[in-house]
Formats: sequence, C-alpha cells, structure tokens
Amino acid sequence: MPQQRRHKTRRRTRGRFPGLYKAVSAVLILAAVVAACAVFFRVGEIQVTGNSRYTAQEIIDVTGIQYGDNLFMIDRAKLAREIRSRLPYVRTVSIRRALPDGVVISVTEGQAVAAVAHEGRWWLMDSTGKLLESVPTAGDHAAITGISPLAPAAGTSLATAQEQRPRLERLRELLSALEKNRLLDKLDSVDLSKDHQIVLGYGGRFTVELSVALESPTPSETGLSYWLRRFAAAMNDPGVSPNQHYRVDISDNETLHFIPE
Repeated sequence: MPQQRRHKTRRRTRGRFPGLYKAVSAVLILAAVVAACAVFFRVGEIQVTGNSRYTAQEIIDVTGIQYGDNLFMIDRAKLAREIRSRLPYVRTVSIRRALPDGVVISVTEGQAVAAVAHEGRWWLMDSTGKLLESVPTAGDHAAITGISPLAPAAGTSLATAQEQRPRLERLRELLSALEKNRLLDKLDSVDLSKDHQIVLGYGGRFTVELSVALESPTPSETGLSYWLRRFAAAMNDPGVSPNQHYRVDISDNETLHFIPE
C-alpha cells in the first residue's frame, strides 16, 4: 500500500505540472541544438563571387570572418553594411551560410558615372549618388556643376547644404532616369546652376535643356524619365543628322525641339 501511494503521488505530481515538464524539455532540446551548432558548425570555407575591382581576400578581410568561427554567430547584416562602407565600389552585398561549414559572400560592384568638384579635386560617384573616391581630375566622367558637396567621404552619399537640397534631389532623379533609359555611358556633363532648368551635355553633340517642371503623361514614370526616354528615341530619328550639333529644348510638355547649332 505505501508503495502504491508513492506511485500515485508521482503520477499526480506529473499530472499537476504538465506545462513545466514541457518547458524544461524544450529548454534542454534548445540547449542541445545550440551546443551542437557551437561544436559542429564552424567556418571551413569562404567563397566570394561577383567581385572584380576588389580581391576576394580584401572583401574577406573587411568582414573579419576567420576559419573556425561559429557560422551562426556571424552578423550578416552588419558585415554587409561594413563591406559597402569600407569598399565604396561595392553596390550590393549578400552573405549566406552554406552548411555545413561554408560562407558565401556575393557582391555587385558599381561604377563611376559622374564627378563633382570639391576643394580643387573631384569626387567620383555612381548612379545612386554614392561617393567612390577622390581624384585630381574628372577625366572621362561627366562633370557635375552647380552643386557643392558637404563633407564628402568615400562610401557615403553625396550631401549638400540645406539650400541646395532641391538641386541634389533633382540630380538623384536625373541619374536614376538616365540609368533606367541606358543613357549614362554618353553623358558628358550636368549643369544644375539654374533653379528652373537642368542642362546636359550628351554624346559630344547634344546640349539638352530640361525644365524641372516637366511632367509625365504616364503615372509609372517621373517627368525626367519619360522625357529622357523620348530623347533617346528621337536621337535616332532620320531628321537628326549624325554630324550636327544640336540644342535640345525640352520644356513645354508637348514635344522635343532639336535646334541645330
């Protein structure tokens, strides 16, 4: 009888705290999983893809990842931000685990499309407005005038004083529209000095005057994107001579005017 009572007592005790037993079991299982990850999932291989300007080792060095590190302790988002900041030409970064022991770092690299002057030197920038490096001259890159960088530094976005913010926003919209319409490769210059107009030098023979008040008849495009698409198509029009220099007036939301010079 006493033994039967003890068995009944234990059964009653277990039945009284079912949630506690489940919680303890879950904690033990989780601890076992964490311990297994700490012991078995160690970095044994690091692969870098998509790079050309930077070597694989340069990119790995920035991350600080070492062979033998715990795969699950790597802060991938933080390391991606570090790569983009310290290696300015890197545009996007993806870091993923390749179990059981691999890390794959995939990057895409941007390129300089324009240059803006600051204190006797030029800062190269990509199509997103990210500053890449400081160089003595603009070289073959499109020279941007009418805007002054504020405390430029490699890996940061172009910034300006408050009074020039509207020009900066127009520049960002312009670069995005040029990239969308595949027009960046022949861009010669961008003049933002006029508040009501953007003036582009293009292809060595077009001076394009874009009104900042242009609108788009399609809701899916901005005004600049729409009119630059129209400009790209019009350049191939039979009436536009390949040997003639033109001033292109785009200001009336109606048509493009190619005026020989």
